[in-house]
Amino acid sequence: MSPIREIDSKIITATVKRLFLEANTCLGADVLAALQISLDREESALGRQVLARMLENAAVAKEESSPICQDTGLAVVFVELGQDVHVAGDLLNAAIEEGVRQAYDEGYFRKSVCDPLTRANTGDNTPAVIHVEITAGDRIRLAVMPKGGGSENMSSVTMLLPTAGREGIRRHIVEAVLKAGPNPCPPVIVGVGIGGSIEESLLLAKKALLRPVGRKNSRDERLADLEQVILADVNRLGGGPQGFGGSVSALAVHVEMKPCHIASLPVAVNIQCHVARHGEAIIFRMQNYRSIKTPLTDELCASLHAGDMILLSGEVFTARDAAHRRLEETLRRGEALPFDVRGAVIFYAGPAPARPGRIIGSIGPTTSYRMDPFAPLLMEQGLKGMIGKGKRSPEVVAAMKRYRAVYFGAIGGIAALTARCVRNAETVAYADLGPEAILRLELVDLPVVVVNDVEGRDLYEEARKRSKP
Repeated sequence: MSPIREIDSKIITATVKRLFLEANTCLGADVLAALQISLDREESALGRQVLARMLENAAVAKEESSPICQDTGLAVVFVELGQDVHVAGDLLNAAIEEGVRQAYDEGYFRKSVCDPLTRANTGDNTPAVIHVEITAGDRIRLAVMPKGGGSENMSSVTMLLPTAGREGIRRHIVEAVLKAGPNPCPPVIVGVGIGGSIEESLLLAKKALLRPVGRKNSRDERLADLEQVILADVNRLGGGPQGFGGSVSALAVHVEMKPCHIASLPVAVNIQCHVARHGEAIIFRMQNYRSIKTPLTDELCASLHAGDMILLSGEVFTARDAAHRRLEETLRRGEALPFDVRGAVIFYAGPAPARPGRIIGSIGPTTSYRMDPFAPLLMEQGLKGMIGKGKRSPEVVAAMKRYRAVYFGAIGGIAALTARCVRNAETVAYADLGPEAILRLELVDLPVVVVNDVEGRDLYEEARKRSKP
């Protein structure tokens, strides 16, 4: 029987407060990357101007700690509550709502919650909209979403005929986005929930918006294909940024699905504006882990500090000694690397072979100093993160300061457990090297610690100094 882990409600309140303060003032790296890609793809001159102003606004909001949008939204919170967790102090919902209250007061955020009949404002942006799911384990995962009213008003749920099929679903979603037009501040993100009951389809559509913008559905290739088809259809509508005309009406379409009754086919469409604000954190065994996703940016790296406990998700690449030698030789010849290193994270790891039916074998960090001769060159090309174990050379630490990169320490000797954080793995280069080949991994919540940050701090050195008598 697993021991019960006690988590103080004050930690929950503080975490919710931080997440809403950050979400309303700092647009996520995934959204910024999607807007930048759209700026490059937009065919309309006016559309490009609109997208450029959106990116500029995000930079100003972060610099001034101002809300990205004046509508700082309903406070929507998704909670995954481990069944081995006991919340001590306030009730879970009360702790969350106190965090919302503090964030909206201290952030000077607009309070937009009111009584539906009298329209009297509650004055503190509560009650929050809280969805709780009981999961295995001894941690609490919090995902917050300030959801603006303009985009929420364009959302809908419909009971299609059971025989509508894929084509009927596709057509309905495209028509829903067309009907919304410029009202939800395009380019939009379209969350879609298919199946379940009528209320579950709505919840699926809302949860779909929490997925990093543009990341395809990794559990069902049918849905991943449908997402791309609908995205292309929506962008062919010609609405463009803000509806002024153009080729980018949507940044992404995210579809989630569950089985439904044989007589029903509920389809919910939840539209999100281009200010797709969200944030996540995990509270684990009394510790407050910060969840981050790749690719990494200068801004994200600057926010990380030696000693920070991180749960890392997203795409990373494995590479060890032999692969690094080839990468260096490739660059010396003036050729392109086999993967885009800009914003990337390299995991110094060589996994064991995967058993049949497994994604990957046991995988853990390699001692990092062997990659020190190659790291500065890769950081010069845009590498932002490295995962390994052990100290780095002074030259590598200096390069991290110069190129605004970070080094994460992973736990050695827990390779079987680490493998559970890998949701997908594929070889992208140097297959002839066997376990030394470069793999692209999709990670979910890999626990790491920031060892070296962009300011030059070194966790190993700090720990050594503290241990002196």
